[in-house]
Amino acid sequence: MIVGIDLGTTHSLVGYYGPDGPVLIPNALGELLTPSVVSVDADETFMVGRPAVDRLITDPQRSVASFKRWMGTDRVTRLGKHALRPEELSALVVRGLIADAESHLGTRVTEAVISVPAYFGDAQRKATRIAGELAGIRVERLINEPTAAAMAYGLQQRDGGGRFLVFDLGGGTFDVSILEMFEGVMEVHASAGDNFLGGEDFLSALRDACLRDLKIDPRSLTASEEAHLRRRLEMTKRELSASSGTPVDVELSLSGTTHRWQVDETTFARLCEPLVQRLRTPLERAMRDARLAPEQLDDIVLVGGASRM
Repeated sequence: MIVGIDLGTTHSLVGYYGPDGPVLIPNALGELLTPSVVSVDADETFMVGRPAVDRLITDPQRSVASFKRWMGTDRVTRLGKHALRPEELSALVVRGLIADAESHLGTRVTEAVISVPAYFGDAQRKATRIAGELAGIRVERLINEPTAAAMAYGLQQRDGGGRFLVFDLGGGTFDVSILEMFEGVMEVHASAGDNFLGGEDFLSALRDACLRDLKIDPRSLTASEEAHLRRRLEMTKRELSASSGTPVDVELSLSGTTHRWQVDETTFARLCEPLVQRLRTPLERAMRDARLAPEQLDDIVLVGGASRM
């Protein structure tokens, strides 16, 4: 049995192609998205997904997230007695997804197609393959995330083809690709991106402004308080993205003191302006490499949770 895996910075998911087309598989909690978080409890047992997310606050020294950003590097993360490379952490997430798929399908999963950012280099792609192998499966193919997104949106089924820009802003990485469909063939004309730009950076901008306004030294926060702060501000970020200009009130308990902070959409946009400017560079580079003007594009596809902002 072969499945498809989206191994994301903040969330991952698994699916398969059934008789009626693509089907996403829920995890043991009934959720389609599994947080890409790993934790180790007191008896050195690994936890992945939602249970590990909760431990980012209660036991941050034995929990880790956003390790996709380190793929292809020699970085080692210590969790309890374990010293884990990024591909080993990713393998734990993949193994959890495979277990959910096997439970749902009632059959053994032996192969997978895994999506990767188009801007991933050879070292990062090799690390992703190793993660799959460590999880006990054969990685049949790595597919670029913008290409996968274009296919998921059914762009390959359009009559007459066309030129498309896929803007993929995820939790930790940013990709932009220019694709063209012609006679059933999808060709990638250009790709550019930033492997260290995503929703987490927009969250950090919000976090820095909050601490600055409240006159709190970031160095005074414990790891648990830092995790609690980021979780609360992640909710704030989503509220701002969905609001129609209404300010969001934030209540925080830090160092035994309750703090209140208010932020609105205009302020958030101002805080994020440097990050928006960073989005421009890969976007313009891809357009330039594809030798296209904006008016020559037939459609734009927004992908990734952070693109909702």
